[in-house]
Amino acid sequence: MSLIADAQLDPAAVAACTQRLTQARAAMAAAGVQAMLLTQAADVIWVTDTHGHDCQVLLLPDQAVILSDRRYEEYLAAWGRSELWTIDLAPRTEQMQMVKDRLAAAGIDRLGIQKEHCTLATHDALKAAVDPVTVVPVNALLITDRQCKDDREVAACCAAIGVQHAALDATLDAFEHAVLAGEQWTEARFAAKLIEQMRARGAQSEAFEPIIGSRANSSVIHHVPGDTVITPGVLLVDWGAKVDNRCSDLTRTLFLGDTDDTLTGLFAVVAKAHQAAIEACQPGAPVKAPDAAARAVIEAAGYGDEFPHGVGHGLGLDVHETPFMGRKAESGELKPGMIVTIEPGIYLPGQGGVRIEDDILITDTGHRVLSADVPRDLHWSARPWPGS
Repeated sequence: MSLIADAQLDPAAVAACTQRLTQARAAMAAAGVQAMLLTQAADVIWVTDTHGHDCQVLLLPDQAVILSDRRYEEYLAAWGRSELWTIDLAPRTEQMQMVKDRLAAAGIDRLGIQKEHCTLATHDALKAAVDPVTVVPVNALLITDRQCKDDREVAACCAAIGVQHAALDATLDAFEHAVLAGEQWTEARFAAKLIEQMRARGAQSEAFEPIIGSRANSSVIHHVPGDTVITPGVLLVDWGAKVDNRCSDLTRTLFLGDTDDTLTGLFAVVAKAHQAAIEACQPGAPVKAPDAAARAVIEAAGYGDEFPHGVGHGLGLDVHETPFMGRKAESGELKPGMIVTIEPGIYLPGQGGVRIEDDILITDTGHRVLSADVPRDLHWSARPWPGS
């Protein structure tokens, strides 16, 4: 993706978007609408390969229109020079009239909107603006098509993993030096340093607010880092980077100085469950298979009730995408090109928790651990407290 005003679009991106527009129109036809207004940022990015900021896409049978305003005029110039897209620039308040004009010119009488994204207020305003065109709510138009990533998307995810790996190493180094100098770091400060280091290494942003849980806070599955000072004991770090709009998502559980026999014992169980779930990541396997494999290990160890979430989820333009892999996962199979997280965990309220998470690509013949270079063994996780 290029954000340079006079740039030409990458031919590989044009080829990918040509295919995606074909897929989107097929989905549109299957939904029984002649045109579709895409407003969900991830779908806009996927179809157009743009930055996605405040852009909408009007899909017509023979035309794809990117609706935006003059803040992004230079960015979109390259798209305007392409035969794939038409660019309509106007203030947001005027864009509904532009949609109506395009629909009338194309003879459209049924317009699909994204049910899961469009607010009631927007729906009502659009319905009034495009009358007499019928507005038809369509659910999850492109979710299935977006599940299987192409080589460029896989490469972006791998780049994001590389960024976050280097950022964690740098953050741990900075933390160690700070403690040796007599400073105290809170969870929030650790999170801020991690974000800074990801940005410094090329991430366009963090994929989500990092989860940093020290000691007992590590049992809170989505703990919000706050003013808790990090002290010897367990430290759970769940973080991710975003590169070229694609997300990565990893979790590592560290033992800083004070190793708790109970929690290090949990680590062994989670590590075994984690590996079992990865081995279950096979093309054609039921979406539920990795969760079942991990859960069998954890239940056998007597901690079934302490593993309350699914084993993983899809990963891509959104940090949480389908397929969602839990006990009640939707029917379906794992397919080549899917990138999924595997993240079993065990959580003991008031004491601490352990989670290990990696990003897995489903291949034609099995799977590939995209984050294999990020250490996760207990020897690496058990780290001396600085200066001890």
